Amino acid sequence: MSKFQAFMKENVGQAELVELPLARFGESIKIRPIPSDEADLINDRCFKNIPGKKGRQERVFDPVAYNRRMNVASIVHPDLNDTELQQSYGVRGAEALYGKMFLAGETSLISEKVQEISGLDESLEDQIDEVKN
Repeated sequence: MSKFQAFMKENVGQAELVELPLARFGESIKIRPIPSDEADLINDRCFKNIPGKKGRQERVFDPVAYNRRMNVASIVHPDLNDTELQQSYGVRGAEALYGKMFLAGETSLISEKVQEISGLDESLEDQIDEVKN
């Protein structure tokens, strides 16, 4: 028997979908946690080059784009890639639909829940304190 048995893929618990009720909609949206490798890809796509000193390009991180892309990637239901849903809001693309469909406060609630279920809501200090206790 392997000394890493608990870490083998077949023994790891599957991440559950989380329902998040939003008052304006007749049913809850369903979101999933974002795995680290997917978060890394989203992170990489949120850097943009801008002109810097002496004509050099500087890479700058766009936190708004990061949060939006993380949220869009986490929403399982409704399917933001659905053409009919996009047409009903007069947009094309999941990110454009997300921007039209949800109010600013709703996007904040979605962001908070995505961070919570993906394990991004605890600071390093919180984790250290938890281990100490």
